[in-house]
Amino acid sequence: MASAPAAPLDARAVAARAAADRAFCVALLPRVSRTFALSIEALPETLRDAVRVSYLLCRAVDTIEDEPRLAPAVRVALFDAFDALLADDAADPAAFEQACAGANLAAAGPDGELCRGAGALFRAFRALPAAQRDAVRPHVQEMSRGMRAYCARADAAGAELRLTDLPDLERYCYYVAGTVGNLLTALFEETVPGLTPAARAGARERAVSFGLGLQLVNIVKDVAEDLARGVCFLPESLAAAHGVALEQILEPEARAAGLAIVRAVSERAHAHLDRAREYVALWPAGPEGTAVRLFCAVPLGLALATLREVERGKDTLRAGATPKVSRPFVARLLISARMAAGSDQKLARLFARCEGVRPETGPVSDAVA
Repeated sequence: MASAPAAPLDARAVAARAAADRAFCVALLPRVSRTFALSIEALPETLRDAVRVSYLLCRAVDTIEDEPRLAPAVRVALFDAFDALLADDAADPAAFEQACAGANLAAAGPDGELCRGAGALFRAFRALPAAQRDAVRPHVQEMSRGMRAYCARADAAGAELRLTDLPDLERYCYYVAGTVGNLLTALFEETVPGLTPAARAGARERAVSFGLGLQLVNIVKDVAEDLARGVCFLPESLAAAHGVALEQILEPEARAAGLAIVRAVSERAHAHLDRAREYVALWPAGPEGTAVRLFCAVPLGLALATLREVERGKDTLRAGATPKVSRPFVARLLISARMAAGSDQKLARLFARCEGVRPETGPVSDAVA
């Protein structure tokens, strides 16, 4: 005998559940990305919930892609369930939550908690205004399709994903992060008044580079950590050109070749980060536009400074080490970005300092202000 449908919630219960769903998202965000959680507070109130929920949706689908223990059929089923929820605002998320729990997805960390509690995330998404849902949905769907394709490629090879060359790396990064640049741009366009047609076109042209630049920095930063878990996102063609296998590049005798491979990817990251600087400056310096500039300036400044540490080489390709900036640097960057966000000239100087270059005097220390 079929069970009776659940009784509709009264207005107070609906409001209480909406508040609980939002609180779930607010609490999870700093646990999966502390820097992003700090940056989001710079945004206008009308954007915060949409950007927060969007990031967590992307994080959920990334968790499906990134879980190494999933059988191919289970991974496909999770992608299917996620895509169905994203496409249909009336779909029940309970089955997806149960599937994530049954697959023991990211069992020990906040990413698994996010997926197992995805009902709150999808209800928070559905509570957004229709225009924001329409801005977000196609880009998360594209991310999911791309991740699914790369997972299928690895499963067909019976091994961890390997990227063939730099264009293949950039295609992968497009699905992982370029889609996020497009998503953010779509949301920002809905909120920032005074955006000229030329600035709108310029932002759209550079949105993908904003995401790709940040992702490429993460890749060159995390090579040693990724290899420790059996994966590597550096292109195989670069390794072959330098006469090494990617699995060997942490070995002392392969260090010169490994650093050359990292430098080649870093050069591509620099090209995208240059366009990302232009992207940030295209948003007008009114209240909403300055908030968008500040939101973007913090991760961009961190990426530039981190890439500098990668290229210095002290901790690059060292087992157990990760090139990164100091916590005091991050704190100073947050303060300096607030002071610089409203001015093109100040933003340019801030980014130059993060990169480690003062046009007047050459290299600088950790200070950004």
